[in-house]
Amino acid sequence: MTLKKYLMVGAAGAALFAFAAPVATVAEAGSIKNGSATDLTIYGRVSRQFMVYNDGEESGYLNTDGFVGDTRFGFKAKGKINEAVSVEGRLELDFKSNDPTGDINQSNEVEGDKFDIRHSWVSFNHKAFGKLTLGQQSTISQGMSDGLDLGFAALAFSGMDPSLRSGGILFRQDDATAALSNTSVRDVFTTMDRGRSEALKYQTPNINGFSGLAALYDSGNWGVGAEYDAKHGSLTVRGRAFYENLSSEDGTGASGDTGDRWQVGASVKHDNGVSLTGLYGQRSRDDRSDNGVSYAATLGYTANMNTLGATGIGVHYARTEDIAAAGVEGQAVGLGISQQIKNAGTNLYSQLMWWDADVSSPSTQLESVVTFLVGAQVKF
Repeated sequence: MTLKKYLMVGAAGAALFAFAAPVATVAEAGSIKNGSATDLTIYGRVSRQFMVYNDGEESGYLNTDGFVGDTRFGFKAKGKINEAVSVEGRLELDFKSNDPTGDINQSNEVEGDKFDIRHSWVSFNHKAFGKLTLGQQSTISQGMSDGLDLGFAALAFSGMDPSLRSGGILFRQDDATAALSNTSVRDVFTTMDRGRSEALKYQTPNINGFSGLAALYDSGNWGVGAEYDAKHGSLTVRGRAFYENLSSEDGTGASGDTGDRWQVGASVKHDNGVSLTGLYGQRSRDDRSDNGVSYAATLGYTANMNTLGATGIGVHYARTEDIAAAGVEGQAVGLGISQQIKNAGTNLYSQLMWWDADVSSPSTQLESVVTFLVGAQVKF
């Protein structure tokens, strides 16, 4: 049996144990306390979606992982050193088949299974001085757009980046050949968020809703950020901002995609359920003089429309400039609906998106793409 199979068997066993643990419910992670006074929590989710597309020439369908909130499981251990200081460790793994942002597209409907270590870190948290984390973890930018929108429709839109659910789909050339291009939805539409990295990261204590972040990544790269969460009367307000200097490698694996990137975003939600979210970001490339630009907005409404749980409905607009290449501009418009099934630890969502990419005049133009998907997350 290969190492990968051993790990998968272990994951299944851990998941079954979590369901069987006496302190667990259907919608909660399992928690265990061992003899060393450390609380161990086992958690995870299974996430799948079904997508239908039309690229201007043909229609088809794909079965994929949900990617955002993708299929994963993990362990969190936490203990107290004293009344002021606590220590935490986290190990999180993901198991994806048919990654929707990978090579799944019109000509490749099945992709090999992926196994990744998402998180492997230890942290020390002081009530007065903040939190220091060492190991593989989220970069400062990760989640700055995924976790920005306060509306529940954000589940359908992957926060503020709906291309994370259908990014592998390719645009077709708008000419007599109608051939598939090498440009995917994800190439054109993206926010400035990155993934995870080996890092040393510090986060300040929360002061009147504000906290600051700073991190050192591999190869001398670094980043700083700020978060704000507060309630003002009938309004809940969230703000996110970051700057990352990526002089050698930005972690995306894209050739030449180095330099720096920054992004600011804010979300406001009224007690009546109406929310408005917007963001703007830029990134530079050492091999180009132009900056890639991305901005987006979502208008949403969240309410308890049935006995299952919260329902979220939203409309999303996104625009990008010079992200895929110089002279390529993108526009996208979409509708998203999310439904919580609280007692079953399950979320359902659907997303309808229109994607359009305009290239510089000497180049062959691209057909617009329409995608529709439905998906489900089951948490434990």
